[in-house]
This record gives sequence, C-alpha cells and structure tokens, in this order.
Amino acid sequence: MARLRSTIIKDILPGLLFLTLLGCKKDTEYIISGRLIDPNQSINIEGASVEVWVQRIMSGIFEADYKLAGEQKTGSNGSFQIKLESGNYTGVKMIFSKKGYFGWETQLNLETLKNNNGLNAYYQMVPKTFLKIHVFNQVPLDASDYFDFRLLNAYTNCEECCKGQDYEFSGMDVNQTLQCLSSGNTELILQWTRRKNKEQVVKTESIFTKAFDTTKIEFIY
Repeated sequence: MARLRSTIIKDILPGLLFLTLLGCKKDTEYIISGRLIDPNQSINIEGASVEVWVQRIMSGIFEADYKLAGEQKTGSNGSFQIKLESGNYTGVKMIFSKKGYFGWETQLNLETLKNNNGLNAYYQMVPKTFLKIHVFNQVPLDASDYFDFRLLNAYTNCEECCKGQDYEFSGMDVNQTLQCLSSGNTELILQWTRRKNKEQVVKTESIFTKAFDTTKIEFIY
C-alpha cells in the first residue's frame, strides 16, 4: 500500500506543479482589439491601417518619442486585433488611416489597458468629400454688390478642410472657385447672404455631399 501511495504522489506532483506555475504566470501582453466603422455610410471599414504607438520607460530612462509597437489591416467586418507586449508605458496611442478617409489618432487610457489586460472598442473614421464651390456675380450692378456664405456643419479637422468662417465677396467682378475638403455622405448645411441694389436676401439650404467624390456647389447671383 505504501508503494502504491508513493507512485500516485509521484504521478500527481508534476501535474500539480504545472497548474501552480500556470496560475502564477503573469500576463505578458495586452490585446488591443475592436471594430472600425464609417458612421456616415453605416458600414464597416475594410483594409484600413491600424497602428499602435507607445511611449515608455526603458532601463529607467524615459523615452519621449513614440515608437511603433504593432500594426494590422482591418478585416472585411472592420475588425482588428493587435498584441502589445506588456511594459512600463507612459503613453499608448492608436493611429487609423485609409485612402478616402480622414485619418485620426486617439490616446488610450493606461489604467483601463492594464486593468483589463487590453482594450476592445468601436472606432470611427469619416469619409472625405471634395467641395468645389463656384461664386459668380452674373448680373453686376455696382460696387456695393455683396455676397457671403458659411458652412454651418463643415468638417474642419484638417488643414485642407473647409473653414467654419464667413467667405465674403464684394464688388462687380466676382468669379471665383474655392476648393476644400469636408465630410462625405452627409447633408451639408449652407447659409448665404446676397445684397444688390439695397435689397438683402438671407437663405439657409442643404446639399448632399458624395463620399469619395467631388461635390459641386454653385452660387450665381
């Protein structure tokens, strides 16, 4: 009986040791996953680039520059999953990009990342439209002719984007074309003012912008 007990213990010990080590094993990576969607067209974004950049302390030295730590293309349903090796991070950010869309980046919450051994969330990218706006004083009267317009809900988060300001034109010789970027597949709201022969007209209207295309707007007065 003693020999049988010894044999059983001998067989069980390696398994117990493996389970103990498995239970004590620390996580060595964070899983950053999610889905990328186009809110304007209500579709998943396939083939977009997702990058994870990190700022950290290495060997007691703070590294101010962010370094690329992982990247992946989104799948057909817009999903992605990037494994990030655990470390002493002081900053983690994600950068999204795809042709035809406004690229953007977002800073991740380090506490949330560590407490959950990763992060899983929905992210959005806005499609571009190219605006071509033509302003033409077709029937000039005198030097007091005046026209202005503003885009009330323009997408202004880039250098080439249309600005949220008044675009003003005065005088008889007005024939200009402005070009800028805005949000595609949405109703763009415009407000304009026209003054001629001491008569003023103010109007608000909307125009549908085509994603990934050129939307032409004519102001002829």
